[in-house]
Amino acid sequence: MANSDSKYRDACKWLIVVASLVFYAPFGVRNLLVLVGSIVVNAVLAKVRVSQWAAVIINLVALLFFKFNGVFFPIAVSFYTFNQISYQVDLNRGEIKEFKLADYLAYILFFPKLLQGPLMGYGEFTKCIENAIGITGEQHDGNVKKNSCSVDWEMIMRALFLLSMGLFKKVILADTFGQAVNFGYENVAGLGSLEAILVAVFYSFQLYFDFSGYCDMASAVCMMMGFELPMNFNSPYKAVNIIDFWKRWHITLTKFFTKYVYIPLGGNRKGTARLYLNLMIVFLLSGLWHGNGLNFIVWGAMHGVLYVITRAVTGDKAKRQSSILKPFKVLFTFIYVTLAWVFFRAATISDAITLIMRMFIGGHRRINTHLSSCFQLDEIWYVIKVTPIMKLNFAWDICLWLFIIVSVVMIFFMQNAYTIAGKAKIGVRTTIVTAVLLVWCILSFAGVSTFLYMNF
Repeated sequence: MANSDSKYRDACKWLIVVASLVFYAPFGVRNLLVLVGSIVVNAVLAKVRVSQWAAVIINLVALLFFKFNGVFFPIAVSFYTFNQISYQVDLNRGEIKEFKLADYLAYILFFPKLLQGPLMGYGEFTKCIENAIGITGEQHDGNVKKNSCSVDWEMIMRALFLLSMGLFKKVILADTFGQAVNFGYENVAGLGSLEAILVAVFYSFQLYFDFSGYCDMASAVCMMMGFELPMNFNSPYKAVNIIDFWKRWHITLTKFFTKYVYIPLGGNRKGTARLYLNLMIVFLLSGLWHGNGLNFIVWGAMHGVLYVITRAVTGDKAKRQSSILKPFKVLFTFIYVTLAWVFFRAATISDAITLIMRMFIGGHRRINTHLSSCFQLDEIWYVIKVTPIMKLNFAWDICLWLFIIVSVVMIFFMQNAYTIAGKAKIGVRTTIVTAVLLVWCILSFAGVSTFLYMNF
């Protein structure tokens, strides 16, 4: 029976491998060849048990080559390279007992996390995949007991509800904000003060909805398969300071840098000065991971400097208790993060500085109609045009402000989508909301862009 159970597990994992390769293949032959090449090289390194540092260096050299060659950057190469590094280090440390090809391939290729994470550790992934496959490890009359294969329809409905919210964030919100952001950054020098502020905020919203939308959809797909992804995005713009922000934004990337960079550098064990230096190194490396321009270094440095200052003032704990100052702390953190995102998005540091300067010297004038028109989705704009609202002076900007209001409510005042889906009472109302959002998003697919984090 044990042999039969092992074959069952392996068959499920090979099915995951094949499905993940089929999922990735449409991104093109070049992308697929790089992915397969990375897997082959790392499988050989793991099989022969080369030293930890040799394996890490080989992977980093490959990643840096694609980062700086200026010709071709494979889709999601940073994510699966970091997973390769994690696997090699854990194998050398003895946290992984032995190299098993099916387990290794399933870990690297699992399609819900392949493109944008989360960056799961091998041990964490293995436990989750075993639970999803249905092996409990319990003994009953000498045999391994398997979980019931019956379909949990309530869980399927919750997953569809979560999927619809993730799609809405990406297709309707993130991509609409993206059009306005593109216009703004293509016309930086001509922006008025309000326009410059809005463009900066719009990019913060675009990133938020793009990344959280992906996390919601990935979690929803996994829920349908009985697999639970770790939380990777937890309402980060509600953070009261920058430490709190990095406990909420791309949570698994923070854990990766903590385990494989910060702690090996000495962490907080070698004095205060070394602690702050280690933190700055982590944030500068995070900037390099996101892009190879100097503007990404500035972005990392901005986060690192404020993180060090906050750590010096508050210690290593982000205080979240209710207080009269909490809204101001949240607002300050959001403004600072938004200004840092300007350097993240701008093509050059000069463009970033110009945009920030336009916030103060751009003058007061009406919002550019090209900027406002980015938000005039046909399904909303047609309704406005046949109502008396169209006669008002601000009618042209109504859709823009409607998007802002909806986004502010979702970002700062609502629970995250995963929590909402988990607590929602499944019934007629949630079914209607799910259906409406899915249909709306599907009808809007023609203008959908790729996920932003697939470029890192």
